[in-house]
Amino acid sequence: MEFLYVEKTELIYTNMNQPNPPTHNIPYDTVTTIFHGIRTKKMLFGLIKKPEKYISIRSAKGNFDISEKDVEPVIFQRYLEELKDFAHRHHVTMRESTGDDKDDWRL
Repeated sequence: MEFLYVEKTELIYTNMNQPNPPTHNIPYDTVTTIFHGIRTKKMLFGLIKKPEKYISIRSAKGNFDISEKDVEPVIFQRYLEELKDFAHRHHVTMRESTGDDKDDWRL
């Protein structure tokens, strides 16, 4: 099963990292911003900092995240291309950012 299905007028998101994963239908008019880029993942009490690619969908229904470690890189790129087309079609803001609040002034 996929993390994200991009339909004509909505996104269908399933968090596969949870047991009995919930599915969320996100209509285009509730999506405010889609962020993508590289953020720093801190491990071992912040001693190890590892960059990871991510997609974050912010909507009125909540925040939904997908990282490249959750799916294969080919599928991750497909999600990114489908979301770019979805954002263009429905006039949704899509930004590339670092994902780190201290480094990115737009957040």
